[in-house]
Amino acid sequence: MNFTSDPVLRKIALEAAQQVTTDTGRIHQDELLEALCERLAPREELLGLVIKKAGQAMMRDLGERHSPRRHRTTEGLYHPKSIMKLGNGIWVWMEDSTATDMTEWGRISSRNFVRTATAEAHKQEYVRSRSDAYRANPHCVQLSSLEESVFGYRQNSFDDLCLDDDTA
Repeated sequence: MNFTSDPVLRKIALEAAQQVTTDTGRIHQDELLEALCERLAPREELLGLVIKKAGQAMMRDLGERHSPRRHRTTEGLYHPKSIMKLGNGIWVWMEDSTATDMTEWGRISSRNFVRTATAEAHKQEYVRSRSDAYRANPHCVQLSSLEESVFGYRQNSFDDLCLDDDTA
C-alpha cells in the first residue's frame, strides 16, 4: 500500500518539527504532535486531507493489530479475525483465506523479509563505519561534520530523500 502525502501537509509537518527541535537537534514526539495539532486546527480547508490521513493511519493500525501472530497455546498463526495482506491493496480475513491466498501471503512475506534483512544489513554497516570514523576522528562530535570531512558528503538537494526542496 502506498500513501502519498500532500505537499501542504508535509510542509506543515516539517515546520512543526523545526519549531519543536531542541538546541541539541532532538524532537520529542509529544511536542511535535501538539505543534501539528495547533497548526492544523485553524486550517478548515485541510479538513478533507486530514480526515484522509487519519483514515489511512487507522487502516494501517487495523492491519498491524490484526496481523497474524504466533499463539502461545496453539503454536500456530491462525486466528479467524487476523488479516492477511495479499498485496495490491487487498486484505483477507484469515478465516476466509484460500490456498491461493496462503501462497500469495507467504510469497509476499518472504519478499518483505528479504527487503527488511537487506535494509537492516546496510543500516548496520553504515552504523559500524560511522562509529569507527567517530573513534578515528575525535574532533567530529556531530554526524554532519563526520559525513562532510571524512566521507565527503555534499548536499545538493533533497532528491535522494524523495522530497521537494520547498516541502522538505
